[in-house]
Amino acid sequence: MLQPRAILLCLVLAQPAMADTAADRFAPKRGLNFDIWNTWLSVEDMVTTPGFLDIYPDWRAIVPPKAIAGLSAMGFDFVRLPMDPAPLLRLGPGPAQDALIDQIAETALMVQAAGLKTIVDLHSIPRPDEAWGTDSVVGDTALFAAYIALTANVAARLNGMDPDRTALELLNEPTSDCDSVWSGGPMTWPDQLIRLHRAARKAAPDLPLVLSGACWGGVDGLKAIDPAAIADNNVLWSFHSYEPFLFTHQGASWTTGLNALFTGITYPPTTIDDATAARLLSQAEGRLGTSTNKDATPAALAQALQNYRDRPPDDVGTEIRAAAVWADQHGIPRGRLILGEFGAIRDDMTGSRLTGTGRAAFLKDKRTAAEALGIGWAVWGWTGAFGITDDDTTRAIAPDICVALGLLQC
Repeated sequence: MLQPRAILLCLVLAQPAMADTAADRFAPKRGLNFDIWNTWLSVEDMVTTPGFLDIYPDWRAIVPPKAIAGLSAMGFDFVRLPMDPAPLLRLGPGPAQDALIDQIAETALMVQAAGLKTIVDLHSIPRPDEAWGTDSVVGDTALFAAYIALTANVAARLNGMDPDRTALELLNEPTSDCDSVWSGGPMTWPDQLIRLHRAARKAAPDLPLVLSGACWGGVDGLKAIDPAAIADNNVLWSFHSYEPFLFTHQGASWTTGLNALFTGITYPPTTIDDATAARLLSQAEGRLGTSTNKDATPAALAQALQNYRDRPPDDVGTEIRAAAVWADQHGIPRGRLILGEFGAIRDDMTGSRLTGTGRAAFLKDKRTAAEALGIGWAVWGWTGAFGITDDDTTRAIAPDICVALGLLQC
């Protein structure tokens, strides 16, 4: 039986030769996800508040070009630029939507002028109380048709920009098909992806397009995609990896999983001894009354914590290795794969800073697992609950995180 190291060597040797496409020349290596919004509003408030969309996204009002150029000096070579499409969908086709699309292009050019390649990321997010979030986009036939038209408009506006430095991601984390991904049942996203890709490619013949699988853009969704149905070599295939989720999303109050009830989880899992586990479990049980999750019970909490403690040492790279295997099986050079998001929460459910969790060690392990397989990455994110700064005002990268990410100037 081949040993794991021998299997890995076989996979490396089996990689196909690189073709020369703009996606290959884009060659993402070390990336950073920018903010979506500084000030979070409902979509209706965005489009009705005078002046709010005059600067889109609003972080442009407070982030000077010098700060962006500093990222290039540190060793980042590209930026994933999340642009929320919800207000554009709400506005519909016309001059107001076109003005926001112009700002997307302007923002991409500003980032490129600072020395960084740019993935323009149409970063849809769940908006459960509104009609313009991801669930609605992938679940409503009429809205998805409008989204296809919007994507084509954005692609047409970016068409003509340097394709070696500009890529377009068509939809962030499609939320559909999770049950089908895990059970092998019928899926809706692959057909939607084909339609979305077709419209974007027609509008921008030379632009690298970034595509992902269903079920929140994870590797399981990617594995359910047959890239032969797309038949496009000028594509970067993206996946997101936040495992182990109990660690990365501990105290994330916007989620409904058991992870939201835990805080103080440390990495690696071996750092949690029996006494610490008992304390963490007791604290999590004390928060059960705040949860709407019907599966949140003392027994379920205990099992979740034990599952985390039982993870093997190299489990942090499992999803990344699975993505590499998928690419190899389909003859896709690994340089066309991108770990589009990975990260770990910095601020708990109360907004208090989490310290001593081993976050830097986790980011290093995830980053090196991707690099060892020739896969580029983009850490989430610059600021916010998952921010890699010590101070979101100065936006200076925390020194231990800088070292963990293998950057040049720390």
